[in-house]
Amino acid sequence: MKILTVASIRVMALAAALQPAAAADTDVLYGRPPVVYPPQPAVVIFTWTGFYFGAHSGGGWGHNDENGSPYNLGRLIIITPAPVGVDVSGWLAGGQIGANYQAGSWVFGAEADASGANLTGSTACTSTPTVAGAGLAVALPANCSLKVAGLGTIAARLGFALDRVLVYGKGGAAWANDKYDLTSAVLPTFNGNETRWGWMVGAGVEYAFFDNWSAKIEYNYLAFSTSNLQFTDSTGQFFLNTGIQQQLHLVKAGINYRWGWAPVGIRY
Repeated sequence: MKILTVASIRVMALAAALQPAAAADTDVLYGRPPVVYPPQPAVVIFTWTGFYFGAHSGGGWGHNDENGSPYNLGRLIIITPAPVGVDVSGWLAGGQIGANYQAGSWVFGAEADASGANLTGSTACTSTPTVAGAGLAVALPANCSLKVAGLGTIAARLGFALDRVLVYGKGGAAWANDKYDLTSAVLPTFNGNETRWGWMVGAGVEYAFFDNWSAKIEYNYLAFSTSNLQFTDSTGQFFLNTGIQQQLHLVKAGINYRWGWAPVGIRY
């Protein structure tokens, strides 16, 4: 038994002594084994690319300049309205739809939105009568009121992305639906309705608080050049042609849901 134990110890010692030599011989014949590195961790990159839709609400204010042409009140009486300016303010709410494409840090896109609105205002206005060619030194009082009942924009967007924060500007076309009223105790009551087209510019900032959800706040300036509108009185007998120029300022806060392309990318 003792001899067997001693023999086992000697065999183990010999194997240990031969192992480095065997490893060295293997390296000489086949080279060192390759070093295996763990894979690099994936980097998740947020992207603004995709289609989106959402809702918004906010407020607005603006100004209308109205310049009415003289109209006949019978054969001998001509009524000349004085130029008047009407300020409006109120609320708006609606929805938007659009698309973005991100290249590097630049984001290109287009957006259309529409809002129901209640921007209202009124002011005192006057008219001067002329009887048989002779002007009268009297101003006939009236009240001129305006309501912007709806508006919208169709615009291109250009933005710069700071990961989940997007700063952008926009510009394009705009429309507004206006309702007018002129009321007086001594003159005909006129009313009119028109949808006006103009142009807009704006700027905003948007933040993606989830991969598919983002919130934004933006400012829009809408301008409408002079247009001619014919008002009709309540009896349909008298007509008042008026040139109208309008500017609106809007502040909107909104939320968007994005779909289509993946909201995040993978880089290794």
